Amino acid sequence: MATGQEFPDDFEPATLEHPARNVPKPVMPEEAKQETETGAQAFLDYRTDAVWYAFQTGDTQLAREVTADGCENCMVQFNRIDTIYSDGGWIAGGYEGGSILEEGFIRGADGVYNIPVETKSSGVKVTDGDRLISQQHPFDTSEGFNVNLIFRDGKWVYITASPRNP
Repeated sequence: MATGQEFPDDFEPATLEHPARNVPKPVMPEEAKQETETGAQAFLDYRTDAVWYAFQTGDTQLAREVTADGCENCMVQFNRIDTIYSDGGWIAGGYEGGSILEEGFIRGADGVYNIPVETKSSGVKVTDGDRLISQQHPFDTSEGFNVNLIFRDGKWVYITASPRNP
């Protein structure tokens, strides 16, 4: 996991034949509670794990807790995960991590950090239990995204991600 947590020996990732089994629940590292670049990266790593956990289990609670309600794309994604699992399907893959690019940790006048990140995705396969119904291919980009975070009341909140203009 991005946060450095260990996978249990009996963990089985999701495949097209079965959902994930014995998925470790992410734990927020202490450094992710600091308003520093290291803290922001630890937070992004935790959120990556929380979203991956949602993909693997259908439990979107951890990801929702650290994501602003105003992130419309995020809420659509979480609602879709909820629906897929409630309808008997599951998701394989879904790991998408981001690393803050050098000199990218700058706080705006409004308190929002607009952080350029390098993003890598393992891709996603969605099944309805019987067949593959959708797929997103893996990608790797260093020039594509900015992540917007804010540090409020002693914790980070993920606001949104947006394409970065070249």
